[in-house]
Amino acid sequence: MRMGVFAEALARWADVDLAVVPVAGGCVEITPFLQSLDLRLSPVSWDRRPDTRYALLSRIADPAARLQAFKAYGKPTLANALTARVAENIGQLAGDGRYDLVHIGRSYMLPLARFLPEKTPMTLDLDEDDRASFASRAVLARRSGNCFLADWLDQEGHACDGMITAMASRLRRAFTASIRECENLARRHPGVRFETVANAVQIPRHAPRIEAGRSILFVGSLGYEPNADSILWFARTIMPQLRTRFGRCRLTIAGANPPSAVRALDRHPDIRVLGFVDDLAEVYRRASLLVAPMQAGGGTRIKVLEAAAFGVATVASPQAADGLFTPRQPWGWICRRPSDFVAACADALSDPRERDRRGKLGYRSVTRQYSRDAVVSRLATLLQECCG
Repeated sequence: MRMGVFAEALARWADVDLAVVPVAGGCVEITPFLQSLDLRLSPVSWDRRPDTRYALLSRIADPAARLQAFKAYGKPTLANALTARVAENIGQLAGDGRYDLVHIGRSYMLPLARFLPEKTPMTLDLDEDDRASFASRAVLARRSGNCFLADWLDQEGHACDGMITAMASRLRRAFTASIRECENLARRHPGVRFETVANAVQIPRHAPRIEAGRSILFVGSLGYEPNADSILWFARTIMPQLRTRFGRCRLTIAGANPPSAVRALDRHPDIRVLGFVDDLAEVYRRASLLVAPMQAGGGTRIKVLEAAAFGVATVASPQAADGLFTPRQPWGWICRRPSDFVAACADALSDPRERDRRGKLGYRSVTRQYSRDAVVSRLATLLQECCG
């Protein structure tokens, strides 16, 4: 969704060629959205095989030696298939001064800039502070006793940060979704000009809510480990306590690529796992409450913004609420401990007036600060400035 905002902003003032290398999975296709922007999809030759160094280090049997080799490798795992051949292919697309601006989505795509003409202006969208995001996941791994995974995750973040350092002199501007993360990145990379560009949502047409007061909703890409871990924790830890305290309530889980452990939750009579949902409007209309219990990751949570756009209040961890709502501007409830989640969900489900009040606060805030039209207009101006 965020890359779509950047594509729309660029298309407002430029002819845009879109080169897609789906390192995080998925396929390359012209969607109705891309057609509406009149973007040209530029083919990139890519065989999905890791480069030789990563293939070799992956075969090292000793974990400590494998980690040391990964540190020397200097790139995050997601970049392992961005070989010199792929980067050269991107460079050939750019040609000699063919483009007034090249925009790169996410830090792990920076290896593709190696063969771009040196004078070509470049911008980078980080979305989140990858080093901090991986560090938060490392903390959870250490708590569970997996020190090797924790050290590996820490190195993933340092590798992302190292690539920003290496390309700093060539970046006209870099963008993040969170003010706090923008400030942290600016301190670490004083040579790069950082801007906060919020995640944005389309404000839906008003439609009456049809929720029955007992429906809890979780939305998120379930192929992303922090999302899957958080909803497993909520379903196994919070839902049983909530039923004891409040009575029967229903949990609906929506998101692409649920792992087997999340799919197994569908066996419970009060839990429904939908998987990928093409249009979430009806799901939000039926939700009494959104839960966002993430303990790791970064950026701002689009799911919280979407829920607020439909007038749905949120029960969230501090990580999920960060940069969006606070106790002084309560779109929902912020919870640190399991007992806080149980109490907040029970209070929200038993008090429709308070739930509705917070939902309306969220709707007003999102309409003012996070509407897609407003964010795209500001971003289009920022990107055009980068062309000089």
